[in-house]
Amino acid sequence: MKRAAPWMMVWVLQATPALAVDAGEPCGGVRFESGRIETGRPLAPKGPETEACLKHVAEALKARPAIRSVTLAARLPDAERLDGQGLAVAKAAAEVLVAAGVPRTRVSAVAPPAVPGEPGQLQLAYVERPAQPVVARLRAASGDVSAGTVPAELRPRTTGDALYAGELLLTGKGARAELALADGSTVRLMEDGMLRLGALELMANLRRKVQLELLRGTVETVAAPGGEGSIFEVRTRGAVAGVRGTQFRVSAQEDGISRLETLEGRVGLIAKKGDLDVVGGYGSRAMPDGATEPPRPLLVAPTMVDPRDGTFPVAPKLTWAAVSGARRYRVEVARTADFGAGVRTYDARGAELEVPDLGEGKWFWRVLAVDADGFIGFPSKIFAFDVRP
Repeated sequence: MKRAAPWMMVWVLQATPALAVDAGEPCGGVRFESGRIETGRPLAPKGPETEACLKHVAEALKARPAIRSVTLAARLPDAERLDGQGLAVAKAAAEVLVAAGVPRTRVSAVAPPAVPGEPGQLQLAYVERPAQPVVARLRAASGDVSAGTVPAELRPRTTGDALYAGELLLTGKGARAELALADGSTVRLMEDGMLRLGALELMANLRRKVQLELLRGTVETVAAPGGEGSIFEVRTRGAVAGVRGTQFRVSAQEDGISRLETLEGRVGLIAKKGDLDVVGGYGSRAMPDGATEPPRPLLVAPTMVDPRDGTFPVAPKLTWAAVSGARRYRVEVARTADFGAGVRTYDARGAELEVPDLGEGKWFWRVLAVDADGFIGFPSKIFAFDVRP
């Protein structure tokens, strides 16, 4: 574990050749270096510039989830430090970090003696948890996507961000996130979902152990091939879906029902009162009492009608052939053909949809049929159209 250097040895927040001063930033630049937080300018004990810099430091701290704690020291001459004066200054500065979103439990304040001959200043040090292997990276995101170790500390995440074991991933309404797992698998968390990343171990002979916990919503998974004895599990409140194949969906409903849809391969559904294998083209449910339902066939992919190509001044009406047994349809429109970016999802009761303002440019679309119990069938072929006003 990295530990902060003793205060008598922490000489920070002085402009040094290694840290260029950026006049456009409140602190003149911020750098995390061996347990010290260095800024491009000395940090006065208090004042508007100090407050602005501390708010900037807070944002930098929130972007580094591996940091466990930060200590703020007010190094002041004895005339300004004794009788609790120095500690009061340090605590006031620490409150700026807390108000800017750094958890109070991770911030502490001290008032060590000043260095003789130097003006009073604030200094910061941090303790970072041991380096963790990256479990996944956010490959694509649409809408509000956030992650963190606990729900109260979630922060926005963007494409390319690393995620670690134990972190929560959250998608807002109309949002989705696509993860590239370290074992080569792909996991897509649909809108209004919450997923906890569990263990991910890569062993010899292509064996791997992947555990995910779906707390809310739906995940679509394409599991990479694994060696003999590999484990790939998606857990919900009432069931475990263990991969013996490659492509499947798992949904955790608010009523306690867990739903599995296997698109390819074979997936084991394990619940309190029984377990079964669900092969490609079938789905099953684990009910709140722990019972599992017999597998049922998934609905076939809809046949697309129009548009299959072309350029339009406004978004065209989307039409497809009705699917027997469908109660509704999930229509997905996206900026990319892999449906990883700029994705919009709509529900349609019939076999057509008037899409509201899409905006100019190329759009890709596909349709999935949904039965009366919410089982989602196979996706249609993907077609594209251009909107050019």
